[in-house]
Amino acid sequence: MQYTTTISLPKNLAAEIEKQVAEGKYSSRSEFIRSAVRTYLLFEKGKLSWEILAAPFRSYAKEKNLTEKDVLEVVERGRSGSNTKSGK
Repeated sequence: MQYTTTISLPKNLAAEIEKQVAEGKYSSRSEFIRSAVRTYLLFEKGKLSWEILAAPFRSYAKEKNLTEKDVLEVVERGRSGSNTKSGK
């Protein structure tokens, strides 16, 4: 059974959702909202795993052709407080 509701969003959030849909990351605005609600509810129940949290980052890394080494370098720079980019 489906339940339909109407929500109002600030323009900047609505634009971000539209961008995600346009990039094919979600099939519709509704699917984006459903995914966000599912994630929030898992978080509230204390059942949000690292696998769920990491999924968007894995997707981004794949899309940008980043290697594990690339990601670890960014993490290490963040941990050390260094905001400078290596010569890349």
